[in-house]
Amino acid sequence: MSKRLFFIVFLFAAPLIQAQQDFKADFEFLWSEIDSNYAYFERQGTDWDAVKEHYLPLTDTVSHPYYFTLFLETVLRELADSHTHLRTNTDRSQRLLPSGTDLKVGFFGDRLVVLETRLGSEASKLLKPGDEILSVNGQPVSTAIAPFVGRFQDESKVDIHRDNAANILLAGDYRTLRYVDVNRGDKRFVVNLGVSPYPNNEQELISSKLLDGNIGYIKIENSLGNTDLIAAFDEILDGFMTTEALILDLRNTPSGGDAIVGKPLLGRFTDTPKPYQTHNRPSEQKTWTETVHPRGAYYGKPVYVLVNFWTGSMGEGIAIGLDAFGNATVVGTPMAGLLGANYTVNLPHSNYGLNITFERLYHVDGTPREDFFPEVKLSTHDVKTQGDAWLEKALELIND
Repeated sequence: MSKRLFFIVFLFAAPLIQAQQDFKADFEFLWSEIDSNYAYFERQGTDWDAVKEHYLPLTDTVSHPYYFTLFLETVLRELADSHTHLRTNTDRSQRLLPSGTDLKVGFFGDRLVVLETRLGSEASKLLKPGDEILSVNGQPVSTAIAPFVGRFQDESKVDIHRDNAANILLAGDYRTLRYVDVNRGDKRFVVNLGVSPYPNNEQELISSKLLDGNIGYIKIENSLGNTDLIAAFDEILDGFMTTEALILDLRNTPSGGDAIVGKPLLGRFTDTPKPYQTHNRPSEQKTWTETVHPRGAYYGKPVYVLVNFWTGSMGEGIAIGLDAFGNATVVGTPMAGLLGANYTVNLPHSNYGLNITFERLYHVDGTPREDFFPEVKLSTHDVKTQGDAWLEKALELIND
């Protein structure tokens, strides 16, 4: 090889070599940060050492930040925990659960079944709870979910990983139409779910109305990370102080939020300091219970809290907090089941944000937050009916 040709090859190769070194360093940082701080290895059953052994050599095959993003997303799927995720994505990235999806599915044996559809979504017009999904984009379910199932988990945890993979599959990416082959009773048909429109740019903080029988209704939108919600909530609740009961709708809080917003809202529903959730931080062997203090005028009438799969993180925290206070009844389907609390760290070279679940969260009665079920649980049959089964059940309970 001539010196000139060698120099040209070197000019092209050097940036790639440096990029791959940066990719490797960022992977090792990510792996170490999770290894030191992740709170749910035992629950998820992931062999994190095996993950490093398998994926570290593969960083040498990554040639561009676009593909590095997809590579890290594959690595993180080994945890089957959507609360631990990158804060960046590509057009080929799968959408985040639950904020990016329009339906919830689950396995019954080998049958993949629709459990719930997002309120107001196109999916809610095309699919019903109880529908069986036979294939996605022409691939049988067992084949279609394979890329989203982690390789390195304990056999006893396979159901967790399989359900997670199925929901990631159905969420879809940012560019590919979703064609779903459905079996409903004695009918078989294909629906085009398109590309999920979520998360969308929601601007509304909160909405409310006065229902027949002097019942207050407040719906918190996907705004639990916005401190402006506190004043808006106070203004509405102050106007509902003479109502007979209150329905608090948390069914559109998939992105969660922050305790600096959630705790002030909870403070309106207690007249004494009360515990609302328990934290456990395994990396520090530390456990403590968080308390909510009264704030503003106390609303002491019965409260009915509506929850579903799109009640996530801080939304789940408010639900278990009100349940712990004792004057609220939680009504609905299982919540998002997002694991614990997370923090954000940036990878040193790519500067990608990374959310890591580092604390376990519990109802004050000791139930893991992700395992909490509504006191009044709606069945698949309930949510298949016309109308709003959640609201109808709450009103029925109030009238009774």
